[in-house]
Amino acid sequence: MKRIELSIEELMRAPVTGVLLPASRTRNQHFGFHMSSSKGKGMEFSEVRPYLPGDDVRHIDWRITAKTGKPHTKLFREERDRCEYILLDLSPAMYFASRGQLKARAATLIAASAAWTAFAAKDKVGCHIIMPDELESLPPCGTRKDILRILNMMHRCYETGLRRARTRVTLESSLRYLCRSIRPGSVVHIISDFFSMSDAASLWLKRLNKLHIVYAYQVFDRLEVELSGRGSLLIDNGAEIGYITSDDSKFRQDYSQIGLHRMQTVSSMLKSSSSRYFGIDVSKGVPE
Repeated sequence: MKRIELSIEELMRAPVTGVLLPASRTRNQHFGFHMSSSKGKGMEFSEVRPYLPGDDVRHIDWRITAKTGKPHTKLFREERDRCEYILLDLSPAMYFASRGQLKARAATLIAASAAWTAFAAKDKVGCHIIMPDELESLPPCGTRKDILRILNMMHRCYETGLRRARTRVTLESSLRYLCRSIRPGSVVHIISDFFSMSDAASLWLKRLNKLHIVYAYQVFDRLEVELSGRGSLLIDNGAEIGYITSDDSKFRQDYSQIGLHRMQTVSSMLKSSSSRYFGIDVSKGVPE
């Protein structure tokens, strides 16, 4: 099926994120893809000058201050080679769709788009993919050949995920790994449905956002929020098959309340724990 299959050619043709994502975006107080250079330690030393009121006391050069007897502060400039990291969730729950396309398919296209956007900005790009047995990774790189390697890894992992093996790698462990391993001051693109977000994972995300610029892309399907139409729906999770019915109005109401509460809880957490939040309903389709 067109909305299940994904070719490497489609990933190679993925436009930059500003074109791929829906025009109406949900955001918090921060805007723009290239944010302030003051977050984290993604800066290189420039010079020392006398301290002025309003300067960050954390940047005081105590050695020069002690030598001269007058307070001096260090100045920094943004490092020229900035790194961007993509965390793509291809766990089994991402292989779901009611219409449109699989969440995993849309997420992989968004990840490819983020890689091309970073490449166009001359940033280095690293990629981490949540898979059943391990976190597949490629270190930051900046050539077109390297981007093609990342796209090939995305495509291979997407195809592997279609088999829906049970996963041992969690969003929490992946966020913890990023917090401990990537270069401070980087840009991090996290693409997931975030429905497996635990309290511990939320804390790691907040920590990640303190040192980096984090973009959160929540992909979801409308059926996860509400039931439409009447009749029975076949549900297949890869291991078991069952049915739910939408004929019972009380069941539809309860289903929607639970779905909306979960969606609002996750989106509120993402808005407060990231530099920018995008909510993407894949049942409506993502432009290609």
